[in-house]
Amino acid sequence: MSKNLLIIVLILIAVALSGCTGEGSSKGTPIEVQKFDLANPNLDGKIVDVKFDRDDTRAGEIATPELFIANTGSEKIINETVEITAKVMTLDDSLANLYLKTMSEEKKTRVIDPINFQTEIKPGAVKSLSVKFQTIKEMQGRSLAGTYEITITLSVNGQKVEARIFPITLHSGEVREITPTPTPLVTPTPSATPTPKVKETETPVPTPTPEPVVVATPTGKMIPVRVMSDKFATAHLQIDAGDEIQWINYNALEDYDIVEMDEKIPKMVLKSRLSYIFNTTGDYKFGAYYNKMRGDPSTMTISVRVNASK
Repeated sequence: MSKNLLIIVLILIAVALSGCTGEGSSKGTPIEVQKFDLANPNLDGKIVDVKFDRDDTRAGEIATPELFIANTGSEKIINETVEITAKVMTLDDSLANLYLKTMSEEKKTRVIDPINFQTEIKPGAVKSLSVKFQTIKEMQGRSLAGTYEITITLSVNGQKVEARIFPITLHSGEVREITPTPTPLVTPTPSATPTPKVKETETPVPTPTPEPVVVATPTGKMIPVRVMSDKFATAHLQIDAGDEIQWINYNALEDYDIVEMDEKIPKMVLKSRLSYIFNTTGDYKFGAYYNKMRGDPSTMTISVRVNASK
């Protein structure tokens, strides 16, 4: 394989990992809707709309698509699976686009690992599913700006019900940092300092170590963590019990063994994307191992606390 052709293959893999972004995505208007034969006709669902946080997402920025799912059957939906297929149509980079025209339809298309949700939707109701995607600015010095055809396929309770195909544009330009509006701080009113009272010294009682708390219901929140240049992009995270961590592999030529150093969780293999819901509180330390590793692995710590909102 020539060097230039290898660049295009890497670009396509990066496009699939980057998710659905760009112009037109906030309108949620598909160019095609596909329905599937239902083994259970009482179980049905529909993607009624797809919205993004903005219409001008640039390569390298985080995009947040929100899918609005309607239960159009007579049975309750208890879990959903979203499959996304990305097909590159044109790239703004002239050299990359030239080689793109020589590639087969199969090589232009990449499939993202299925994304699973556990959202309850009663018949006649509509619920939203939100996912964050980290897009990539460039690969091997070539811009990923261009147009794509994105297919979103919905399955409910394990039954495939509908697919929608969207035209998507990923823009070029400098990456912008989207900073949330900070919450204003409230200055506490000072209180009078009481006169200290002398009391006898008591024998200190050791503070007991908190027992791990198990949360059965996931929160529905997903936090992405990039693995780039054989390293975790985030060294430490603090999350709530029930939150989901999704590791995303930005190295198309390497798979990773994600190992919990204290053996609290069995070893997991990261190929493209890998998700895990942390139902038990505590501290977890992970290492990223790969075939050609020399020296110690990259590590990250995840602190899981009790969800105070529950």
